[in-house]
Amino acid sequence: MRNYLYLTLSLLLGTSSIAAQESVTTISFHVGDSLTIGLPYEPSEGYQTMGWSKGDMKIPAFAKGKLKKHIIPMKKDMFGDIIVEPDTLYFLSLPQFPKDSLIVYPEHAIQKGEIITAPIEHKTLYPEAVELLQEDYIPALIKAGCLTYTDDAIKAYAESTGSPEQLADATSNPFEYQRQRAGLLEKLKAAVEKFDLNRVYYVRHKLHTKGYDFTRSGYPWDDRLGYALPFLATKGNLPIHPFLTYKKKVPFISVPADRAESFEKRKNTLGLDLQTFYIRAYIRIAPGQKYEEDGSRLYKMEVDYLGLDAYEFPHCAYYHIGSGKAE
Repeated sequence: MRNYLYLTLSLLLGTSSIAAQESVTTISFHVGDSLTIGLPYEPSEGYQTMGWSKGDMKIPAFAKGKLKKHIIPMKKDMFGDIIVEPDTLYFLSLPQFPKDSLIVYPEHAIQKGEIITAPIEHKTLYPEAVELLQEDYIPALIKAGCLTYTDDAIKAYAESTGSPEQLADATSNPFEYQRQRAGLLEKLKAAVEKFDLNRVYYVRHKLHTKGYDFTRSGYPWDDRLGYALPFLATKGNLPIHPFLTYKKKVPFISVPADRAESFEKRKNTLGLDLQTFYIRAYIRIAPGQKYEEDGSRLYKMEVDYLGLDAYEFPHCAYYHIGSGKAE
């Protein structure tokens, strides 16, 4: 609700300049245009640049709506003097929601990719790959041999997969935990049995690279720019951390010059020596690993790092920039 109110306030206070020029980040739009809703900028979070004008329904990703606008009249003080310039609100009207409209801030929506303005179809290095999610971390560690069925593992898996309200007693009350332990253990064993070590998985990560290399047509990377793979953690107050270890790396992301230029202009990083991407890092988890317990709740998990696809936004679903193979 707070985000909704903030969005509405931002729209009321900050859209007059947009109304005047009707041009957003070099993309012209007109009332009546059909616009496509994208994904939230932050995965698993709400939209930052749009919200329902009346209700609080789920915003449908990839739905199309018609752009409308509403001009808020100028206000006057008690003497009749104008004290506020007129503002313009923009709405998206969706046919499946005839009684409500989305208030949208077009400039920010385009900048954050929450309104799609370019083709999103693209080829990935490993189209068969599936994301390694938080609820997969404990089953993956156990299946690979990095962890056993400890009470910490059982509780961490329960917190990653269940409702916090339902699990509060089971994970904080030792007596309740003992009553539920057998059931929680069976659920974890079933998840471990189901987890497939033969699959290609990907993890999302924010990656920094050097500036564009015109000789090789792409962006170089090395260890001085940060860790190649993300630091993972399960949900909960006492998370377990799978620490991904690897031998290969991706030293270069191939990107055509015209695509790189467009990307850097959109990000306002044109010509800089440091660029930032969001990547899908593809991995295979090695089987038969060694379980070591040192009380740190951090467990090394060896992976075969295969390569990456680089994207403009954290969800890594569209606006593909380039790819790189591990070596």
